[in-house]
Amino acid sequence: MTDILRPFKSEHSNRHCVDRLGLLRAHVKSATALEKDLKNEVCALMGEADSLGGDEFIAQQRLQERKGGLDEKAIAKALGVDNLDAYRKPSTTSLVLDVKQRVEEEA
Repeated sequence: MTDILRPFKSEHSNRHCVDRLGLLRAHVKSATALEKDLKNEVCALMGEADSLGGDEFIAQQRLQERKGGLDEKAIAKALGVDNLDAYRKPSTTSLVLDVKQRVEEEA
């Protein structure tokens, strides 16, 4: 299988790392949309079957259940408290890096 990430790796490019990151994120967004379309197509072809085989890969479908979110207002009411902060885990801080395409300045 080819290394599809090769153009984004620093040892294979003389482009600035911010430019490679922006380009990679654009590719990820496009790939995510394509993945959704392909998953819908595979599911439609599968119908009620458990699996569908291609030449190189086999797709299998199964049901998965996730627990729902918590209703904070209902919990507070059941506990007879106004604020649930005493029951929260400590907050965490993370760095968010936004990358936006430059707009060319008009001459």
